[in-house]
Amino acid sequence: MPIDFILIIAGVASALLLIAGMLAGGINAAWRIWPAPPVGSAKSFAFWTLFRTLNVSVLILAAERFLTTLSGPLAPFRIALAAVAFIAGVAYIYTLWSLGRKATYCQASGLETTGVYRWTRNPQYATAILAFTALGLAAWSWDATLLAAALAIVYAMMARTEEPWLEARYGRPYLDYKKDVPRFFNIRHAASELQAFLAHKVPALSSSQRSKR
Repeated sequence: MPIDFILIIAGVASALLLIAGMLAGGINAAWRIWPAPPVGSAKSFAFWTLFRTLNVSVLILAAERFLTTLSGPLAPFRIALAAVAFIAGVAYIYTLWSLGRKATYCQASGLETTGVYRWTRNPQYATAILAFTALGLAAWSWDATLLAAALAIVYAMMARTEEPWLEARYGRPYLDYKKDVPRFFNIRHAASELQAFLAHKVPALSSSQRSKR
């Protein structure tokens, strides 16, 4: 049996089960699979197995399709998309490191609102969605592209379904934070942050230049 066929079947099955599980958890909290149940539970094991299977399936299948079909006039465009996917992937790893292992595995370790979290409430999901979307398009293959799209949907659903959990854990501080910072990356929010940064730095720079004179 070809390895790509196995990857497609494993990826599709994992995506469908993850999406169905999160939808079911929204109907009845007892069925919740994300945020992940306690470590060691059957639901926790099932979630992480499906989630990792889907991620690995997309990565291997998309990389294989990209490397074996990279030719023709669209090659530069696909290479650019692969570069975007790589940069977003590095950013994703950085955001995982900044959040810490405990919070990544759904253990309340404090509400993080500084650094990259001033720009987006979910830097991991935002960067992962960008990385896998770009990778899926770079693969330029219906199977890898659709599977990457399914994974992006899973990440988006994870961001949405964990919000009630965060509200219950952190209460008013999280609700205030939620009002100020978008769920994913927001261009207008980024522009306002950049404008505030420049407004703070430019006067300081001008003052420094005047003092040298």
